[in-house]
Amino acid sequence: MTESDAATIRIAIVGAGPRGISVLERLSANAALAQGASTSITLFDPFEPGGGRVWASAQPQHLLMNTLCADATHFTDRSVQCDGPIAEGPNLYEWAQMVANGTIKTVDAGILAESSRMEPHSHPSRKILGHYLEWCFGKDLEQLPENFTVAFKQCEVTGLHRAGAGTMVETESETLEFDVVILATGHTDSLPSKQESANRAFAADHGLYYGLPSNPISQDLSGIQPGSVIAVRGLGMNFFDYVSLLTEGRGGRFVEGADGSLTYLASGQEPILLAGSRRGVPYRAKGVFDQMTPQFATRYLTAAIVDDLASLERQLNFTDDLWPLAVKDAAYTYYRVLLEQHPERFAGTFQDIVDGLDGFDWGSPELESVLAEAVPDERHRIDFDAMDKPLTGKTFGTYDDFLDWWKTDLAEDYAEATDGFQSATKCAAVAIGAARGAIRRLARYGGFTGDSYAKDVQGWMRGFAGSVASGPPARRINELKALVEAEIICPLGPDMVIERTNGYFKASSPAIPGMVHECVGLLEAHLPGNHASRSSSSLLRRIVEDGTGRLFHIPNPGQEPYISGALEVGQEPYTLIAADGTSQDGIYVVGVPLESIHWGTQLGPLAHTNSRFLRDNDAVARAALNFGRTNIATLESAQHA
Repeated sequence: MTESDAATIRIAIVGAGPRGISVLERLSANAALAQGASTSITLFDPFEPGGGRVWASAQPQHLLMNTLCADATHFTDRSVQCDGPIAEGPNLYEWAQMVANGTIKTVDAGILAESSRMEPHSHPSRKILGHYLEWCFGKDLEQLPENFTVAFKQCEVTGLHRAGAGTMVETESETLEFDVVILATGHTDSLPSKQESANRAFAADHGLYYGLPSNPISQDLSGIQPGSVIAVRGLGMNFFDYVSLLTEGRGGRFVEGADGSLTYLASGQEPILLAGSRRGVPYRAKGVFDQMTPQFATRYLTAAIVDDLASLERQLNFTDDLWPLAVKDAAYTYYRVLLEQHPERFAGTFQDIVDGLDGFDWGSPELESVLAEAVPDERHRIDFDAMDKPLTGKTFGTYDDFLDWWKTDLAEDYAEATDGFQSATKCAAVAIGAARGAIRRLARYGGFTGDSYAKDVQGWMRGFAGSVASGPPARRINELKALVEAEIICPLGPDMVIERTNGYFKASSPAIPGMVHECVGLLEAHLPGNHASRSSSSLLRRIVEDGTGRLFHIPNPGQEPYISGALEVGQEPYTLIAADGTSQDGIYVVGVPLESIHWGTQLGPLAHTNSRFLRDNDAVARAALNFGRTNIATLESAQHA
């Protein structure tokens, strides 16, 4: 290390997507901590800085976000409770207004057109968020302090290791030394599982198509031929992106009738998509509230109750400690809205229901009796099991019977969504989604037992809450119905079964006995899990393999711990923990690689919500500058000794 090196804080940010550029912004905002020292920041990413891989600005504009426009942001605001300075900037909606009125220039006619029709509660394209994030990155560079420099290397980091007081960062072409390394790698693919490897080999041997779990815009769909029958496994958000890529993305279009119904006009380039999953129904449409997502008052899972749960000197069990409170809040919201909109469905009073919820456990015979007396027709009482798996116990004599059920289900879901505040079901779904805030707080660092986390939080609640509260914009359900009617989408049924037989992927569902479909391809329409030791990123795997870091173990009282896929870090500011349990000072991790030690790390920063995303990035940036400045002082002392 030269004397000039010693006078410079050298920081590497691995990942230049939304998380990485947010860390850069926070480093710049906290520049005073460098105490005048030169600060050199290098960002590494194989994709363009700003949107990164997932939010690339080059993706098709027909792909949509399920976040509302005015929620998406890059900047801190007055709600953010962090130690660093607040540096406000436009959220996505405010930025779109500036594009529309010409304050911000864009050469993309599609982005200008979209910006001109944007509302705060619109579901924007994924493309426009990519453009916004690129603009934010450029603005961050413009506002750098004089003593800060930033470089971007468009390459993949393949490994890192400690070297004295610094850390060596390896790429395919060079190895560089830094005082501080911040891992902000975001979503990565996973190495194929045993089953996935077998599917891939079978497809290769028989000339079939097979798509591993991945981000849809990263998937090579060119091997899917027009008119070919492709099994699609998964009906969540990735499914809707794949449907859009293989329909509108291939030249088809939707035509709206006078009654709001849609007709799909095929281009002839579409495949036939046989769509299935465990639930057998797609994620439910978000409610159309013509405003930002509403917030309903909590009566049971209140902030004070969450504080009490957090203060308990034991790990929590989701089923016993949290769900009974969350489900009561959702039911409270449901019956309040139901009474407002349909008083004729009540034989009792709302107070009867409140007294029952206050006095009895959810699911108890006593509470069931109260609800039955208050709302006699069981079709009008909320049924969370049916919300979760509406096809449970159903069988169909013919495929046409099932198809009729599916189209009716889609129509009902779309109608509920467009009812907005008048839909008790959609309001209850918002309440279920809101309970995830409590989970994010309570799940940190093994707040739930390993078994409860794996089975209940990650294994069930993530999917259930996602399916009812974080589904697609309502228009996607209307489009899906039109695609079913055009016979482009063919629903399969619940508990999807895939077999490899006689040169085909065979797809079936036990709900339609005797119906087996031959498919010339299989597309896994779900994201891979976050697990460092199984990641396609050689960096994350090597960190675990060589002991630079280790996986976080969630304790299980009286049992073996649950081994999560998260890199273990200390408490904020999230310093990496080595295999021997020591703290790797100067190496920090934020975001998706911490999923399981934290929860919900895939959630981007939301404006005016005291965003955990922004608070974490601020804490890491401040720690990085403090550590770097201390390193400089130590080296300068050694040189003058």
